[in-house]
Amino acid sequence: MYGIVLIAVLAVTGGAIAYIGDRLGTKVGKRKLTIFGLRPKHTSILVTIITGILIVSSTLGVLSLVSRDVRTALFGMDELKARLSSLSADVATKNQELEASRAELEAKTKEYSGLTAKIKETAAQLAVITDELSKVAAERDRTAASLKQVQADYAQARGDLTKAATEIQALETTKKELDARVTSLNEAKTTLQSDVDRLNELTVNLKEGLQVVREGSILYQAGEVLSTSVISGASSREDIENHLRGIVYSTNQMLVNKLGLNGKEVNVLWISKKDFDQAVDAIASEPETAVVRIAAYGNTVYGEPVIGSISVFPNRHLYSEGTVVYSQVFDIPDSSKATEELVLRFLQQVNAVAIKQGILADPLQGTVGSISGAQFYDTVNKVKRYNNGKIEMTAVANGNVTTVGPLTIDIRVRNIN
Repeated sequence: MYGIVLIAVLAVTGGAIAYIGDRLGTKVGKRKLTIFGLRPKHTSILVTIITGILIVSSTLGVLSLVSRDVRTALFGMDELKARLSSLSADVATKNQELEASRAELEAKTKEYSGLTAKIKETAAQLAVITDELSKVAAERDRTAASLKQVQADYAQARGDLTKAATEIQALETTKKELDARVTSLNEAKTTLQSDVDRLNELTVNLKEGLQVVREGSILYQAGEVLSTSVISGASSREDIENHLRGIVYSTNQMLVNKLGLNGKEVNVLWISKKDFDQAVDAIASEPETAVVRIAAYGNTVYGEPVIGSISVFPNRHLYSEGTVVYSQVFDIPDSSKATEELVLRFLQQVNAVAIKQGILADPLQGTVGSISGAQFYDTVNKVKRYNNGKIEMTAVANGNVTTVGPLTIDIRVRNIN
């Protein structure tokens, strides 16, 4: 209804202006009036042109006043295009994220399908061996029956003792061979059953991993430190390998306990042979001791193995007990909040200096140590005791510190006038 009224108004307005223009043109033509020194004919044409301009201008004006879309089309097209481009970029980004998630889900699904096929194959092998075991057991029973019959014949036919004894010995040998075969098949059956149980466990873990991938829960972040140890480099390569295997095993058991798999022999931590050998070479090249740090190679969700990486650093003596780590002079702050911020800023400077000196920092948090809340507020209270002038804050090592850290400090505060 609104559009019909608008069209009607525009039609009436355009018709009125056209009528007025026509009347003006007629009067100008009859009276032979001129504008700007033009001939009457040209003046009449100019009046007609002006009338057309007024019709168009009035039409656009009315449309702009009553329609927000017309105003946008006339004056806001650039802004609309920019907004459309931004929305298109956002849609493309979301599509890429969706494709990445779909690819990861497809990879997990393929892995699950592979494990299911392997379980079926192992189950088929188990069925074949079970069938063969049944046949061998039946043959053994028949042989045992034959042995009993031969023994009975031997008792009955004492005259042919040599022949019966030979047959008994042959049958006993055959029985022993069949017993050994039965034992071997039982062991193979036990091994295959263990493989089936392990594959079923991996399948359950993979299902849980697929669910976690959909939910986006991360158990370990990329670069998160799993364990840190110190190992001597002045040993034989065999001793270094055995010690490093022990560190990897201890780290794996720690992860097993953390995941609630206590008492289970599960390989949660996976480290490549190449990474292990490179770590052994790096440790062997150190004249004294080296720091061995095992960290998560990438983000790990529950149900997936933890892919680990081994980093080796030389273990150096950096600070002795009582050594000044960092010292700085400050103006005494004028409020409690400013005092706390001052102490925090000082601790950040100490952390940066210690990292530069060579202490290994936590890859995720970037810290080389920590202080208790009591020590922090004790330092804040020491600063608050001074009312004016300047103070000097000094961080002193509270014990011998090596590359592996952590750094523990005492903070000393004194007034400078």
